[in-house]
Amino acid sequence: MPLRAALILAAIAFLVTLLMRLPARTLLPLLPPDVSCVAPTGTVWSGACGQLRAGQVTVSGLSWTLHPGALLRLHLAADLASPDPDARGQAQVDLARNGTLAITGLAATVALPGSAAVVPAGISGSMQLAIDSARIEGRHLVAMQGRIDLMQIHSGNPSADLGSFELQFVPPTQPAVVVAQLRDLNGPLSLTGVLQLSSTGSYQLDGSVSARPGASAELTQKLQMLGPPDAQGRQPFSIAGSL
Repeated sequence: MPLRAALILAAIAFLVTLLMRLPARTLLPLLPPDVSCVAPTGTVWSGACGQLRAGQVTVSGLSWTLHPGALLRLHLAADLASPDPDARGQAQVDLARNGTLAITGLAATVALPGSAAVVPAGISGSMQLAIDSARIEGRHLVAMQGRIDLMQIHSGNPSADLGSFELQFVPPTQPAVVVAQLRDLNGPLSLTGVLQLSSTGSYQLDGSVSARPGASAELTQKLQMLGPPDAQGRQPFSIAGSL
């Protein structure tokens, strides 16, 4: 074996051995300023955080296992899992040298309005994520395949069960835009729409909604605030902003 190849293999073996033995708390100084790992256990190679905090998101018991093969590509890849009752799930992540984060096989159930999700005040229910793949660049979502279900959504003002809804991500019609089709799954609202997320963090949601027979009078009255209905009796709406 050439000397150069032998030295590279020796360096990789040393690095793997080091990662397997270093305690998980060694990672703490490397975390971004807005991320903290409380009560770390295990090793850098396979460990867990008693509580992980990232901005407004808090997840209890998040664990990880690193992929050794990714180190050969100078990537940091790992299997993640969380038993948190408010944010239970698992995923595979791959962080490249340029900061691009690739997520695959994300399956999770998140309580609303739990600390792991940002929703309007007065909204409760759960969010189920089944994401085949996603890519984040510069802290902005630039690609997504999969679906998100909002289940048994309840509004506190007015007090009403709104039903369940689905966001199905579809191939975009233009570059650097993530597109999802929104529809209701059941409940008092008949709703359809299209959500577009740009790589700059802005979003646009356009759709239409109407109350089904049996919807409460208060909910029907709230819909009338959207303006006059179209020829099919549906109220169009448009929401825009920035994440």
